[in-house]
Amino acid sequence: MKIRSPSFVNLSILSHLLPGHMMSDTVSILGSFDFVMGECDR
Repeated sequence: MKIRSPSFVNLSILSHLLPGHMMSDTVSILGSFDFVMGECDR
């Protein structure tokens, strides 16, 4: 069984959200995801 954690799925859409935004907006966009890096490292 393969389980995808919600945090990994949230980070995978990051490449679609960042184009067109400024580099300083990246921190705000990442903060709005509310992800846990421990889940993404699996």
